[in-house]
Amino acid sequence: RQQRGVRGPLTYRIGGVDPRFGLSREEFSGAVAQAASLWKQAVSRDVFRADAKGVVEINLVYDYRQEAADRMKGLSFKIENTKGSYDQLKAHFETLKRESDLKSSGLSQDFADHNSRVATFNRQVEMARQRGGVEEATARQLEAEQRQLAIKKEDLVRRQEELKTAIETLQSMAVVINEIASNHNLDLVNYRDTGSQLGPEFSEGIYEQKGTRRTITIYHFPSHDGLVRVLAHELGHAKGLPHLDNPQAVMHRLMVTEKPELTPDDVAALKAKLVK
Repeated sequence: RQQRGVRGPLTYRIGGVDPRFGLSREEFSGAVAQAASLWKQAVSRDVFRADAKGVVEINLVYDYRQEAADRMKGLSFKIENTKGSYDQLKAHFETLKRESDLKSSGLSQDFADHNSRVATFNRQVEMARQRGGVEEATARQLEAEQRQLAIKKEDLVRRQEELKTAIETLQSMAVVINEIASNHNLDLVNYRDTGSQLGPEFSEGIYEQKGTRRTITIYHFPSHDGLVRVLAHELGHAKGLPHLDNPQAVMHRLMVTEKPELTPDDVAALKAKLVK
């Protein structure tokens, strides 16, 4: 006798696929099918089946998590879900934060000085206008000052853009660091509004059932293999499988490896759901 909820293949359908991931709907569907085939191969029978009216809707949602991961990859940071990676990233984060704070303070002071010079220049120009003009030497001085002010403004705007980029990098680092920290019960870092973005646990994906609505939502992934693995994990939850203690298992709560391979523990957990 089969347990309730595991009778026959569990049907699924593809919902929304955010184009910012760079995956077509067909490619995402293929990754889901690959994840489903892992479970099929384990027990030599269909466990999941695609259906236009499938019970479980699978969505690919791009938010701050994937945005942060993409920025970090663009900066050639190696990100692993380990304490060693956390320590390295946090140390680099603290260094960049100190540098950013110093640059921000210096830029604020230089903007204040520049604005003061601009105000003085404008007063001089207004006084000259009221007098009906100035001597040639004074006019040349004003023109030279105007050129210097324009050059200084360009430099300030350039530094402002550099600081903006540094701040965005720090925010992305904080998101990624806190992802690892939340998974290993380590200290979180807080920078600007990153603390309020994170929930109790940063997850690549999640399976949810609210009333009769059942969904799998994937938020971010490191690679194609990583996408297949996290899909296999959430499909396992949809089939009723719990988290397993084996760190290498697809059903372990952390994705410590991107390999889309089931362990004997995964297979045993599935068979236990399918028997009688």
